[in-house]
Amino acid sequence: MSDNPDSGDHNDRLLPDSNKPTEKSMGEKVSTVFRNVLQTRTDNIKDWFMNYGIKSSVGVLCWLFGSMGMSVLWIFIGAFSVLYSIEKFHKKRKITEMFKTVTEDKSKLVEAVKQLHMENSSSLPSWIYYPDVEKVEWINRIIRQLWPSIQGYVKDILSEQVGPSIRSSSGLLGGFKFTDMDLGNIPPQLVGVKVYDEHQTRSDEIVLDMQLVYASQCNIGVSVNYLNAGLCDLDFRALMRVEMSPLLSKSPFIGAVAVSFVHDPKIDFNLTNLANMFDIPGFDSLLRGAIRDSVRGIMVYPEKYVLKLVPDVDISYLKFPLPDGVLRVHVIKAKHLMAKDTKLFGPNKSDPYVIVQVGRNFKHRTAVVAEDVNPEWNETFDVIIEDIWHSTINISLYDEDILNTDDSLGTASLAVRSVYQRGVVEEWINLTQVKKGSILMKFEWFELAHEASNLDKAIKIAEHKENTNSSLLSIYVDKACHLPEKIKDCLSSNVQLKITVPCRKDPFKTKLTEFSNPIWEERFLSPIQNPKIDQIKFEVIEVLMDEIESDSYSGKTLGTLSFSISELLELEGMCIDKDFPLDNATPKTTLNMRLCLRVLKLKEKQGPQFDGSEIMNKPPTPSATTQPSPTTSPVPEAEKPTPESDEYEHLSINNNAHQRSPSIASIASVMSDGAVSRMQPNERKPADNGKGRVMLTIRHHQDQLLVLIVKAESLIICDEDNSTSDPYVKVTVIGQNLSKKTKVVKKSLNPSFDQRLSFQLSIMDVRKSRLKVSVKNHTGFLSSEKVRMGTIFINLANIPDLTLPNTRWFSLE
Repeated sequence: MSDNPDSGDHNDRLLPDSNKPTEKSMGEKVSTVFRNVLQTRTDNIKDWFMNYGIKSSVGVLCWLFGSMGMSVLWIFIGAFSVLYSIEKFHKKRKITEMFKTVTEDKSKLVEAVKQLHMENSSSLPSWIYYPDVEKVEWINRIIRQLWPSIQGYVKDILSEQVGPSIRSSSGLLGGFKFTDMDLGNIPPQLVGVKVYDEHQTRSDEIVLDMQLVYASQCNIGVSVNYLNAGLCDLDFRALMRVEMSPLLSKSPFIGAVAVSFVHDPKIDFNLTNLANMFDIPGFDSLLRGAIRDSVRGIMVYPEKYVLKLVPDVDISYLKFPLPDGVLRVHVIKAKHLMAKDTKLFGPNKSDPYVIVQVGRNFKHRTAVVAEDVNPEWNETFDVIIEDIWHSTINISLYDEDILNTDDSLGTASLAVRSVYQRGVVEEWINLTQVKKGSILMKFEWFELAHEASNLDKAIKIAEHKENTNSSLLSIYVDKACHLPEKIKDCLSSNVQLKITVPCRKDPFKTKLTEFSNPIWEERFLSPIQNPKIDQIKFEVIEVLMDEIESDSYSGKTLGTLSFSISELLELEGMCIDKDFPLDNATPKTTLNMRLCLRVLKLKEKQGPQFDGSEIMNKPPTPSATTQPSPTTSPVPEAEKPTPESDEYEHLSINNNAHQRSPSIASIASVMSDGAVSRMQPNERKPADNGKGRVMLTIRHHQDQLLVLIVKAESLIICDEDNSTSDPYVKVTVIGQNLSKKTKVVKKSLNPSFDQRLSFQLSIMDVRKSRLKVSVKNHTGFLSSEKVRMGTIFINLANIPDLTLPNTRWFSLE
């Protein structure tokens, strides 16, 4: 040990500090720089050699072989082998680097797979492009095993619900019944399933959207007044919504399940035994329309099929949710309309009026403006919207004729979601189906607020326009209890509830129920102008069986109730749910109801500027026709649309609200390019021109034109053995010099491709382009087999809403 106390510190200072970097000398710095420069130059030379050196060497080698008189074929084989090996090496290294990146960051997996498939020009399943959509083959396997048991349940629904609905749809079908039902051995399939996230649903529910496809060789016998026919080759496609609510803390953890179709399903079938009644003109379409309407009335939203899993759970909230909002429509004026009435003296004129149809349940006709091609209406009305994402505003203008059918002056269509996303839309809309003409429309979206503080402002806004309201009242009628017996045979009589609301000509009426068990479970929606002063009157009446056939039966009053709407303004949430005692009845007589008031609150103008391309420019389809509302006038028969304009049925989709409403099946509608066929429910396959048909789905998404080649059928024979063909499809975007083709399906005249071809194009370029779709036969070198099997041309400008998947059959020419 050193005697100097400072020696230790001195020795420590002489030792190198391992935590501090040793400073390099000038020579080391120069050496490092030199090595870096040398490494860079070496890498550059290596890359140049890999890209150009080897190819140059191959060229020199080919020249040497040629100078020695060797066969040119061997030169090309050798050159191709070397170049193929180099390309394979580069691709393998790129894939290795890609998977190394994915291993380090798993969130990049989907993008890596997309890039890999795009480079190989191969198609991808929808669950790659839409990761929130899942393939559910395991469910399909379960359905396949359960199908024999499910058939009995489906047959009961057809007999007990669909059959009576068809019989009540028309007097000509009063004797309709199913005589035989064989649903075949092919079960329905789920193409994809989307489960909504927590932020898209309420806290007490689980929501799924399923793509249901059922193509069966069924054989169902039907009879109408002892005349028989058969129904076969059923094709059923729909987007099905499944809602599970409420969620419970004990088994079975779900209170009820509600099933509905988001929009009208596509239903197609063939009829046999046409030698009898179905030869009658119009009878075939009448039957198809009746079947479609019966399905719509049972399960198409807002109608639902609810299965209660727990006996004491209230399913009324699941079955009858509040609407999404109220749409205020202003029909202002039009200009440059067609002059349909010829005048002997003076210019030709028209007598125009407008019919606005929203969804299936609302239709409004304006007044007629006589002899004016630039009319002004300035009419306003409110429409209750139960489904933002799948409701469409159809605008039709007509020239009124006293003796003849009213002439069409043009049509246009707009998705309700376009208004919801912006709050307020005021635009001149160009009319189609005519040479000229436009109409000025204004749309306002009103949210349903549950705060009474918004009422004064809403009343002030509604005072400025006729036929507008400040609030919306929801009336859910459950049942009546302890009704008084006022006639002797009351136990065999029926009971009905009449609800009289302000500003409504006819009262609401419930269905007739038995006196012994008066349960209605019905909901009514009524706009209210001023809840501070308006009252509602309820009357329970008793109707005898022999009085039901009379249209003007009055019945005997069993109890009444007058309710002032202002009472709801003092309650939390402006809702009340209880047993109301009835007047003019026994002390125990009650009416169980739930009343909810919502104030109309104008949504602030927001979102992107309105784009004219959002006008779908399509007349209302027959499937949208409904019974007139109190403000409705009969719609004249419109001019038949041209084939190009009637090619597609448009369904509003996409985007979700801040809080998922029960009608927000929007997102799942885009979960696959070929998700649900957009053909009209009554549209049949086009006539075969002798060369077969091809099914395509076309849409524009994220600056890409997507063409899904689904399948083809009845193609011509091209092979030398005169038995089959090897088809593939080539798609060319005319005007853009772009083309791609599908894989080859060997030895098939009914090939299934299911392959998507994408083209990088803006929506403006797409609108200016046409598609040339050619079905060709794959042949060998110097083959004499026929190549061209058929071609179609599609004008993309005739597809009004390319943001939606549009699917249909095309006949090859």
